[in-house]
Amino acid sequence: MILCLIALLPVSSRAQEDEDIYATQDLNEVVILADGQTFEEYLVKQVLENAKPLKKRVQTLHYAVTCKMEKDLDLKQMSNRRTITFAARLAGYGQILSALMEHQVFGITMAEDVLFNKGRIKTSNVRMVEMKQELTAKQVKSFLKHDGIMSSNVYDKFYEKVRDKAKELKKKYRKKQETGMKYIGSYTSGNRTIYRVKLDNMQIHIVDDCWQIKRIDYTEGQNKMHFEFSEIRPDLFLLSKGNAKIYPDRKKWPNGYIALQMTYTYK
Repeated sequence: MILCLIALLPVSSRAQEDEDIYATQDLNEVVILADGQTFEEYLVKQVLENAKPLKKRVQTLHYAVTCKMEKDLDLKQMSNRRTITFAARLAGYGQILSALMEHQVFGITMAEDVLFNKGRIKTSNVRMVEMKQELTAKQVKSFLKHDGIMSSNVYDKFYEKVRDKAKELKKKYRKKQETGMKYIGSYTSGNRTIYRVKLDNMQIHIVDDCWQIKRIDYTEGQNKMHFEFSEIRPDLFLLSKGNAKIYPDRKKWPNGYIALQMTYTYK
């Protein structure tokens, strides 16, 4: 759905602490384990060793997804506009691109119901909840048709991203380069101890004992992305909300931003 913008841009993030956090510890020294492994290495290793595909953790899930997209970006001023327009039409995204180009200030909110059953995802009741501007019937239909961002299995993708980042930093370590990997500290949320580990431009919050991810933040220049996970079932933390604010490369794109907000409600 977001083809014309998100597919062409890097994204990243940060955010505010959870409301239920009542204690935080920042460590001045890195904890070293008996075998020489640092504490941050141990924590990331626990996450990856205990990571399982969602279909192996739960058979059935029912939830609703809401996606809010906003932009303040004049796409009529972008370079290679004809080439991008032609490619978008060939891929079936012509109506979406036309809507984004017609309105510099743009905003829509869409929602759908999702059934996750034995690894397969089935969507229903795809709907437009709100529009800041008028769109044609064809444009609305195209946005609702290309709803892949709402129906994807994001749980597995986040663990894959952490695994890829760990591999990237391991290569840097072997080359004796700075990895930017650091144990930041811990805090208590409810009856859980949460550890914070910095992996270069990524920060992950790790739940003690079950080794699930509770939060991920990315930063890349001005771009920020933040995701929060809630304990939907015992020892199973699933994405509950996320947001991103993206500033395109000013050398290739007009000045402006794109913002996304995702909300997941489980039944």
